[in-house]
Amino acid sequence: MGAVVTLDDLFRRRLLFVVGKGGVGKTTVACALALEGARRGKRVLLCEVDGVARAPQLLQAEPGPLGQAVPTPAGPWLMAIEGKAALAEYLSMIIPVKRLLQAVFRSQLYQYFVAAAPGLKELMTIGKIWFEAERGDDGGRGPGWDHVIVDAPATGHGLQYLRMPAAARDTFEIGLVHREAQRLVDLLTDSARTAVNLVTTAEEMPVNETITMHRALRDDLGMPTGLLFVNRLHAGGLALEDAQRLERAAGGARDAKAGPLLSAVATRAREEIGWAELNARHRARLVGAVDLPVIDLPFLFAEEFGYAELRALAQRLTVPALSTRRAGRT
Repeated sequence: MGAVVTLDDLFRRRLLFVVGKGGVGKTTVACALALEGARRGKRVLLCEVDGVARAPQLLQAEPGPLGQAVPTPAGPWLMAIEGKAALAEYLSMIIPVKRLLQAVFRSQLYQYFVAAAPGLKELMTIGKIWFEAERGDDGGRGPGWDHVIVDAPATGHGLQYLRMPAAARDTFEIGLVHREAQRLVDLLTDSARTAVNLVTTAEEMPVNETITMHRALRDDLGMPTGLLFVNRLHAGGLALEDAQRLERAAGGARDAKAGPLLSAVATRAREEIGWAELNARHRARLVGAVDLPVIDLPFLFAEEFGYAELRALAQRLTVPALSTRRAGRT
């Protein structure tokens, strides 16, 4: 399968990771992708890694128990995944005797092992995601989910999760752990089934981390990349002359209320102009360094970001992505 160029290309993959720096809107973009998938009539599972976060609130749903999928009124299903719970679920599948299983869970050795084993929680989390992406439905007619969308942890921690299967495969050169880790690596690096999407805002630190993460995904991990979402973009539209006219109007206003109001609007106008200039500068640097198709998502002015704003962003996903790929690069 060729490279991801459009949203349609992206939705030909089953496993979609959404990664980026903390605070740039990863969960929002993951939820918007889940809504778009559901709008296309697909069975979509949105996984939040490291416990319950913001997705249930955005999708107007009640959070479910760890590791269990729960429906949302909007269509996608939600699941919170945490490594310790994923390990417990895995053990429950291979140890059918409930009394023995409970004894294992209660043992201090097990508790110490879960807490101290390096990379275990990350490996079990990716294993749980693999299970959901590969599982059949109850009738055995094919995959249970058309798409599994993963809201990954923030940049450094997210890379740690994605690196762990290859690290486990290389550490255990033979045996069960090696074989299971290889199956995870096969899925993560398969461009026909998987795509890693990056989310950022057009600001200095998020852009720096996005460039670093893109290089790590492409050069170190060999993972297939998808789309680059530039979130909360102030697109401009106001000129400095507009702000100056507002300031002159505020200075000449004779109404006691109109003057302060116009002055406040002029201040916001200058702020908006400043944000638009800053975003344009950092976005240009970003697309010069990350050769992925770009989808710009606007900053939405709202007292509280909720489901209505999420729906608006999901509709913006359907705007054709802007290609920044360079000749000879795929």
